[in-house]
Amino acid sequence: MHPCIRQFGRCLTKGFIISNVKGVVFTVTSKQDITELVQFKVHVRRAKEEDLQEVVRLARELGRDESVRDSMISASPSEFQNPEWILKNIRGGNAAVFVAEVSGRIVGYSLGWISQPWAYKGKRGYICDCFVERSYRGRGIGRMLVKQILEWFISNGVECVEADVYSDNIQSLRLFKSLGFKEIFKRLRFMVKGR
Repeated sequence: MHPCIRQFGRCLTKGFIISNVKGVVFTVTSKQDITELVQFKVHVRRAKEEDLQEVVRLARELGRDESVRDSMISASPSEFQNPEWILKNIRGGNAAVFVAEVSGRIVGYSLGWISQPWAYKGKRGYICDCFVERSYRGRGIGRMLVKQILEWFISNGVECVEADVYSDNIQSLRLFKSLGFKEIFKRLRFMVKGR
């Protein structure tokens, strides 16, 4: 039995939160959750070609989420959810894709690449995507994915790593800031009336 369950066993009621289980926060809502908690292991690894369909599924879910948040984003799959584009990134070069698995099922991914923007002094890492399925959020998986891709960037000699985060996505802002990211600019948008 997991020590946290042994310690809190009598207190495990609906809504009770156990923290510090392998760095993951877990909210108990049923007896099934107690079983899942004992078995909850997240494995983050570099994506393989055979993971393509699952990464595409998650990328499309991310696109749908963003289209709800941002009226300028189309709900239809974009080139960034295109299997060929994702496969190119899985195969590497200056890009990397990492996946998070729980019980052998892919529940999240991060995707980024290295570039040298025209005015930058050195190589820059860019986190294009970091997404975790809704039912697995708040358990530290996004943090694990960002940390893994940060390690990859650092091992490849980048001087900085950047990510774009919606200003109303408080959880993501907290995550990135807790890992040392700092806000460096704000993107403003003017919407043309009638369009």
